[in-house]
Amino acid sequence: MRKLFSSQLIEARHEMLSIFEAIDLTLHDAVEAFVNDDRDLARRAQNKTLKIDARCANLEAVCYNLIATQSPVASDFRLLQTIIYIDFNLQRMSDKVRRIARAAKRKVNNDIEFPPQMVALIEEEAASVYRVLGATASALVNNDLATVLTLSEEDEAVHGAYQEFFRVFNRTETMEVADDAQMDDFRRTVMVSRYLDRVASISMECAYRLVFLLTGQRWSADDIAEADEDELESLRIPSGEGVTLDPESDARFVSHLALDEVGHDLAALISELAE
Repeated sequence: MRKLFSSQLIEARHEMLSIFEAIDLTLHDAVEAFVNDDRDLARRAQNKTLKIDARCANLEAVCYNLIATQSPVASDFRLLQTIIYIDFNLQRMSDKVRRIARAAKRKVNNDIEFPPQMVALIEEEAASVYRVLGATASALVNNDLATVLTLSEEDEAVHGAYQEFFRVFNRTETMEVADDAQMDDFRRTVMVSRYLDRVASISMECAYRLVFLLTGQRWSADDIAEADEDELESLRIPSGEGVTLDPESDARFVSHLALDEVGHDLAALISELAE
């Protein structure tokens, strides 16, 4: 019975990572659709988010069933709490990706012309968001507290591009439009930059939960930002019998992520899988 429970814990963790991968890849599609005015790709990305939502709902049900039937304690319970927390945030990320896909469709359907500078800033911001997601995946797979500490620096690039985008948008506010409805469509579409910013922030929340899993300490984002690697590592506690944290196995479930976005350690694991 205990072996079955341990197996179910590992499967739940792998599904969490697989959903994270699906969100990352779908975000790439949604942004590409937005930049290239590809309505069909935007529609496919939107449909993918609905499937992701269903997977998230199923994973949540699985975790609560394990809590109800297995009465997990210590590290087993921390892992289930972590999966549930990250799963909740994966649903939030999926919602933002879906909104980006909808914005891409609106941009095409309403023939909204974006200044090239604004399109370039969306691409720049998205590239920074991909690196945040890649760092988060690397931290979760490798149980790497050091990577968690670097996320705030990665997010600075995202937020910088987001702020610049809206500075440009404010200068574009006086553009000629046919009517108020067209301006409303334009304003709704430019929210894609805000959605990208939120995806990065939510991804960081997923990574920060790793501190609780590995140390048992509930630290806030501010506490983590002020900590150093030695301090966090000194708090690390052993995993329980049912919690198998195996980076080589876990990497299989994020193996389709772009190698140049996930960092050296995870990229090496993914490359080994391909050999």
